[in-house]
Amino acid sequence: MARKHDPQETNEKLLFGGMARWGGLDLFGPNYMSAAYRKDGEIRVHVEPSNIRHPENSTVQRLAEIPVIRSFFFWARLLMQVVGSVWTLVFFAASMAVLWVFVSLMEMGSGAGATGGLFGFFAAFPIVPLLVLFFAAMKFTSIGRYHGAEHKAVVAYESYDEVTLETARKSSRIHPRCGTNILAYIILAALIDPFIDAWWYAIAQFILISEAWFVLGKTRASIAVGNFLQRYFTTTEPGRAELEVAVESINALIQAEKEKKVGESLITVPARF
Repeated sequence: MARKHDPQETNEKLLFGGMARWGGLDLFGPNYMSAAYRKDGEIRVHVEPSNIRHPENSTVQRLAEIPVIRSFFFWARLLMQVVGSVWTLVFFAASMAVLWVFVSLMEMGSGAGATGGLFGFFAAFPIVPLLVLFFAAMKFTSIGRYHGAEHKAVVAYESYDEVTLETARKSSRIHPRCGTNILAYIILAALIDPFIDAWWYAIAQFILISEAWFVLGKTRASIAVGNFLQRYFTTTEPGRAELEVAVESINALIQAEKEKKVGESLITVPARF
């Protein structure tokens, strides 16, 4: 079995990812994960071992790089990340339920006339109203601000080696590893869906999305589209309140990664704002 690579041994940068949610954010490191939020005038940070496991066996690692097979690893890791966050799982389940109800209602109302035609369009392309609601939630609620704060904290670590309010504030809220960058491929796959009358496309589209991402994700065009979506639709400039949560969260996670242990399951920090 191949020995797991430890970035700390070579002074390499740790790779952090994360996701924003209502009132807080989750961050994921190589070995640990954190969930941070505000409550009763305090910033609370939960740190625990990560539930996302990367393959350590060299044979499995090679398999995870083969086209199509790598897509199954990609979606499996994403699923583990979603399941690891209760609020994200609840939001995902609720979104699917609302989408199903919406499509059913649109199909019932579709028919002749302008109104029926509009209902028919939304029934065929439910991604359109879903995107409108998604972008509205990201731009006009705390989710977008925490998303921006998450990016700023990670960029501050990668650019300045330390994460403070000052370094986070002057860091960019646009990040090349953001999940938003794959959103364009998801939208394209959803728009093609009504034109492919085949049951297998429901599964194949996930492979097409991830394979397109693997092949084209690092191209200048793909990055430009991702940056555009992040800047105008999925992140908002955070205030001090959101930045404080992100700064405390990533610093607690960095400490856990350095020590390879978590002394407390819950860290509370008096909020300064």
